[in-house]
Amino acid sequence: MNNRLLHTPDGVRDSYGNDYEKRLKLQLSLHDVLKDFGYRDIQTPSFEYFDIFSSDIGTTPSNELYKFFDNDNNTLVLRPDFTPGIARAAAKYFLDSEDVVKLCYMGNVFSDNGTYKGRLKERSEIGAEYMGDGSEKADAEMIRLAFDLLKKAGLSDFMICIGNAEYFRGLCSEAGMDRETETELKTAISNRNSETAARILDAAGCETSLRSAILDCIGHMGGPEVLAGAKKQAKGKRASEALSRLEKVYEIAVASGIGDHISFDLGMLSQYDYYTGIVFRAYVPFVGEAVIKGGRYDDLLGKYGKECPAVGLTLSLDQVIMCLDEEAAGKKRDGYLTIALTKGRLAMKTLDLLEKTGISCDEMRDKETRKLIFVNEEKKLRFFLAKGPDVPTYVEYGAADIGVVGRDTIMEEGRKIYEVLDLGFGKCRMCICGPKEAGELLKHHEMIRVATKYPSITRDYFQNVKHQTVDIIKLNGSIELAPIVGLSQVICDIVETGSTLRENGLQVLEEVASLSARMVVNPVSLRLEAERIQSLTNALKGIIQVS
Repeated sequence: MNNRLLHTPDGVRDSYGNDYEKRLKLQLSLHDVLKDFGYRDIQTPSFEYFDIFSSDIGTTPSNELYKFFDNDNNTLVLRPDFTPGIARAAAKYFLDSEDVVKLCYMGNVFSDNGTYKGRLKERSEIGAEYMGDGSEKADAEMIRLAFDLLKKAGLSDFMICIGNAEYFRGLCSEAGMDRETETELKTAISNRNSETAARILDAAGCETSLRSAILDCIGHMGGPEVLAGAKKQAKGKRASEALSRLEKVYEIAVASGIGDHISFDLGMLSQYDYYTGIVFRAYVPFVGEAVIKGGRYDDLLGKYGKECPAVGLTLSLDQVIMCLDEEAAGKKRDGYLTIALTKGRLAMKTLDLLEKTGISCDEMRDKETRKLIFVNEEKKLRFFLAKGPDVPTYVEYGAADIGVVGRDTIMEEGRKIYEVLDLGFGKCRMCICGPKEAGELLKHHEMIRVATKYPSITRDYFQNVKHQTVDIIKLNGSIELAPIVGLSQVICDIVETGSTLRENGLQVLEEVASLSARMVVNPVSLRLEAERIQSLTNALKGIIQVS
């Protein structure tokens, strides 16, 4: 018998017995909340035409979609996201005869997020779409709905973060920024990467005050004071109106008694381009990403021929259950921040830097210790050491709130984490190297072989920067051997002094990226522990600037 037939594919699973009963009970309980708010059920197909989720509409990246063909050779897609399909159906069935349409759904979505990521590729979601009302009251209803759904699920420790896509877009429009630059900048801002954002703004020649306002989107997180600070910088009408809208939504939320669970984040910019106004996400402990995502998408229905304002949300049933399971097992937030450090020189240099802020952990300097977890009780901090490639993984999944790792590892691993600070040490370069004559092969974009320990970085550089087709060979040892023995024409590797290259007749031919140690943060931790993490970040930034 082929045992493979007993197993499900990677990223999907069976649900049965108590597990399924618990899931079904929660699903029906949350559905009751949606019905109480006046939402009507709709079920759309599990697969749609590819165009429903195309880049023109601004939804899931093509490489994450499950695509297949029908008998007429049309490209079909398993839905990665409910909203475009609901918008299509509403435009077809409801919007000619009704002024306001309130629809809710339950079902599964599908996305191929890669192997060995520990993420489900088929996920259960429940959500709601409110169409035909462009007011602040409709926005506030969605925030209230998110609150009631989490409360009904049995959660009390959560934060709903609100932003407005129009604030960032208004600043970019005022700066006269083109669409390509705005998209690149949005990625940097949403990833909290101020260094990359500053470089993009400088290259665009952005005016000083607008440059500061855009960069400050990254740090505009917290209570109503965030909006007050942003108002001093927002001179344009579009950005100012976005802030006023957030204030009105907040006033309604406070009046309904949920103000303690609301915070603001002007750097929260969705990957979905169809969001046009307010955006929000709900965060809970023990889950590495938002359990509820939502926002306003006034332009989306126009793609289907029916101009209509709309706002909606979706809740991840799997992630809510994960949090409930952790709480049922007795796990609670204990007030500690956990920091993962890269073993070796980076860890020791990080400790040196932390000591200048008044944070110490002498036990970690003991090379003989066999302890795995180190605690600073006074500062409520936990530390542990990990290999470089593992640090972003611990941070992405929330096992560590903060990590310190080289930028090369961040680029190679591609984890969903925030790169918040360049710590200024461990400086080196990622380069394309080889014998001098190989420079001509690069210059003329010839087909070559590249040996590397960093296949993702190498692929990205040659595809998206060089636009050159290459064969990539993954190696683990001394990469410099590859061109010497004829395995490859060039290598992509880290260069510090270049002495090993010179001694073996090789040289740097092109620079891919500058590297150094970076501080990275888990997205959920940044919201639930915003004050402590921002305080530590600012303290480190002050020391780095002085030195």
